[in-house]
Amino acid sequence: MKPIYKFLSMAMLFVAVTLASCEGEKDLVVIEGNLPIKTETLYMVGDATPAGWNIDAPTAFTPSQEDPLVFSYEGHLNTGELKCPLKTGNWGGVFVMPVNNGCKISKSGIDDTTFSLMPTGNPDNKWKVEDAGTYKLVFDLRNWTVSVTYISE
Repeated sequence: MKPIYKFLSMAMLFVAVTLASCEGEKDLVVIEGNLPIKTETLYMVGDATPAGWNIDAPTAFTPSQEDPLVFSYEGHLNTGELKCPLKTGNWGGVFVMPVNNGCKISKSGIDDTTFSLMPTGNPDNKWKVEDAGTYKLVFDLRNWTVSVTYISE
């Protein structure tokens, strides 16, 4: 008979704890929009970049000291295409890419300041640099925006 009392006591304790934890309503928090892209690295590959299509040694962006989710590159870009992997060595990895393929980068800036995160590199959207020259590119992975400034030829 003692095991039955022990079992019933444990069952009643379980029910009491379970019901006590459900006391009051909990607010459900819905996060709208994109969450920040947390990474320590951002690169670019493509015939528009100094590294070309070398995924094993792509051109690196530099993280900002003020905000580690803001990455910048200042240097020469050729005419051609580019896309931005988060890691090296994997064409099937995570990429930052334009929302629409062929988004133009030129002396006047960039056509669309938003971008997409492609977890497997597909679809294979790329930015298209129309004017060769020295540029400053800034990717804000917290707000999912990119800015482009043409500096010189």
